[in-house]
Amino acid sequence: MRNNLGIYLNSFFNQYLLLQRNVSNNTIRSYKNTFELFLNYCKDNGINIFKVDIEIFAEKRILDFLNYLEIERNNSITTRNQRLAAICSFIKYIYTKENDYILEFQKILNIPYKKSEQKIVEYLSVEALEIFLAQPDVKTKKGRRDLAILVTLYDTGARVSELINLKVRDINFENGHNATVQLLGKGNKRRIVPLVSNTVKIIQNYMCENKLTDNLDDYLFTNTSKKKLTDSGITYIIEKYKNLALDVSNIIPKHISPHTFRHTKAIHLLEAGIPLVHIKDILGHSDLRTTEIYAKISVAEKRKALKKAFDEKQDITNIECSWNQDKKLLDFLMSL
Repeated sequence: MRNNLGIYLNSFFNQYLLLQRNVSNNTIRSYKNTFELFLNYCKDNGINIFKVDIEIFAEKRILDFLNYLEIERNNSITTRNQRLAAICSFIKYIYTKENDYILEFQKILNIPYKKSEQKIVEYLSVEALEIFLAQPDVKTKKGRRDLAILVTLYDTGARVSELINLKVRDINFENGHNATVQLLGKGNKRRIVPLVSNTVKIIQNYMCENKLTDNLDDYLFTNTSKKKLTDSGITYIIEKYKNLALDVSNIIPKHISPHTFRHTKAIHLLEAGIPLVHIKDILGHSDLRTTEIYAKISVAEKRKALKKAFDEKQDITNIECSWNQDKKLLDFLMSL
């Protein structure tokens, strides 16, 4: 009996995912990590992974693996579901190629995804964002670089993977009033996002100072060794300025990640009256339902504000509501 598992895994990653599905490198990396974990789990449970074939994919073994992730590795429900999704994707790929295992494959595909608690989406208020962006020491070269990183992260609403992969060619300054940045998002989909004038000035000064105008293939943001910044590098920078901002004000959230700036941009645009469909395009969401979470957050915040107004026995007729457009916020967004 020939062993097809290695052949299937090779074609799954190098042909199906990469060429046919055109998924991102991050997704491929995550899927590979899933199968590495699964095979090591099987090995630790007495299975000779060098001799196994398709029969390694059995419903009970997959369920035990998922329980192992949750209990022993203390993975979240979200991570557990992501691992299951990777395995199911592979099973679907080989489903019609191995008729003898169709029944077992169907059992695996029927394994339910667990419901996870809705995470609280944290974001920065306008005042908190102003305080945060005031922390980098712009008298130093590193401080000017960090400010450029932070304003780009906020102004574009980029994912951290999109930010660190930005290259000089992705910034378009041809028309100062219509400067844009091109982001490479999930599924290798590209989108163009406009930049406000002050962000443009900060990026231009940063690029000029670091002589980043000659080679279009240079990464936009690099470390002191001129190497591309990593996810952890961006996280470290944000953590550094979060701690400085916390010393200044107690309105700064205690938990801030690179994604917090993406949430912040979305909420600010929504509160400034920008339609959800436009916010969806800026963030690069494939489904409007993903963007709608920000509308729910915005409504919840307004409800809290109204409740506070009533609790303080203020005259509701004197409360200035911004259901459609917050002029002050819009002005802030345009003059960041």
